[in-house]
Amino acid sequence: MKYKFSSPLFSFSFSCLILVLLSFDIHSQPLASYVNPENGPGENSVPAPKLSKAAAKAGAAIVITVGTTKIQRKQIDTLVNLMERAKQTPGALAGREKNSLEKMVATNLIGQELLALEAKRLNVIVQEKEIDSLTKVFKTNFPDDATFKRALAQAGDTEKGLREKMIRQIKADKLLNTQMTGVAKPTEKEIQDFFDAHKKEFPINDSLRACQIVLMTPKEASSGEIAKKKSDLERVRAELNKDSANMDILLSHFVMAAQQVSDGPERKDGGDLQRFNPNDFNPEFKKQVVGLKVGQMSPIFRTPLGWHLVLLTERYDGKFASYRMQISRVLISEKAAIAGKNLRNYLQTLAARYKVTFLDRNLKDTSAAAVYSR
Repeated sequence: MKYKFSSPLFSFSFSCLILVLLSFDIHSQPLASYVNPENGPGENSVPAPKLSKAAAKAGAAIVITVGTTKIQRKQIDTLVNLMERAKQTPGALAGREKNSLEKMVATNLIGQELLALEAKRLNVIVQEKEIDSLTKVFKTNFPDDATFKRALAQAGDTEKGLREKMIRQIKADKLLNTQMTGVAKPTEKEIQDFFDAHKKEFPINDSLRACQIVLMTPKEASSGEIAKKKSDLERVRAELNKDSANMDILLSHFVMAAQQVSDGPERKDGGDLQRFNPNDFNPEFKKQVVGLKVGQMSPIFRTPLGWHLVLLTERYDGKFASYRMQISRVLISEKAAIAGKNLRNYLQTLAARYKVTFLDRNLKDTSAAAVYSR
């Protein structure tokens, strides 16, 4: 089997697959998407428009049934709007792009309802300590209890409502844990065996691969603004450095941080610069990057663009250690593909038990990758 070693740095993991199926539902939408804890509630958010009677009636329309459970149009619309607001592009999607998002949301909602029905059939029980533990973890997203409660209010929720959603989520997780095998971290032997089997396929040259977080500083920026950018990036580095002992976790967290705060065009790809020759970059950038080991972060440094933080992910020198991180991602991707196929099959089995009916055919995914194509 031929492997291409310039594939995306971050793979679709089993946990991400579960997240896609469960987290975008109106029953479990993360509150962090409504409020930035540092800015306070309401800042940078877009208020939901008031609905006319006609629009309210349309929203109440039943568009999908899962067994005896009914999914309303407003559930689809609410989640689409929340996802647009999270991207700070409210109302920007239209036509085919919006319909694709609606189909994805519909698939997610169906998945959660199927899991809820099956958990009920199997009498899956949730203990109080499990709810308390999840609540404690959830609250760590907020600096204090007052901010947490303001976020709940802004989301139109209550602590009681959140608790009910957590029960639903825990039941689904328990059910999946009994039916699915998670994506195990590749062992050192698996990584070494892969390297030995594909050694000739690894490129050997002077190029590198890295992820970066860059906070740009315009020419007209004041000294105070420049200093703040540096301070902000130093805080990000300090947080990421807590994971420096584990390359895989560090990479995952670095990618997420880049997607959230970086100003560079590679932000959408988690800061991945792909393969590059350091000689093509600014001298300061080259100086800071060429001496890094794979899995090591640079110090914060400045170029004419702004402040940079770089994580070296690959060095094409033929040595096992230089490819280890990349091999790990390839193996995780392979395992995730198997787990994803198993999950898809399980949901299709549930869909046969609890009939799924699309009353609005525009919400049905008819692509080759569709889960509910019948």
